[in-house]
Amino acid sequence: MADPMTDIADDIEIRPARLSDSDALFGLLIQFAVSYRPDRAAFDRHLPLLLTSDTAMLRVAVRDGGVIGYLLGFHLLTLYANGPVLEIQELMVDPAHRGQGVGRRLLTSTIEAAWAQGCVEVTVPTRRAGPYYEKLGFVETASYFKLKRG
Repeated sequence: MADPMTDIADDIEIRPARLSDSDALFGLLIQFAVSYRPDRAAFDRHLPLLLTSDTAMLRVAVRDGGVIGYLLGFHLLTLYANGPVLEIQELMVDPAHRGQGVGRRLLTSTIEAAWAQGCVEVTVPTRRAGPYYEKLGFVETASYFKLKRG
């Protein structure tokens, strides 16, 4: 049986996001955000900060010159795990490109980078995509709670 983390499309380029990707990223973000309404002005303020952050990892999947997916994760130095953890906050693939290995390719590339940077664990808080991550070898370990301001 093929390893689900390596059975991926090979015509996809994974690279760090660039400021020039902003329109494509915002279009994907609008589809990703279910509990929030993305604000373009806030996005335009925050994207350059993420692109230059030492703790953020924002990667895009490109096919035929167009951005078709992205992943945003953060390196968190922890006490409980005895080292840094990469927490994936956002993974979005354009619906027209789903089921073709794009998400797996983003995850595989990001996980390899996390291991190379000394991370001891990769985590994903998710409410809707648990079965997807389980299929890729992740195990459920906790519930996630949030408290919104105001």
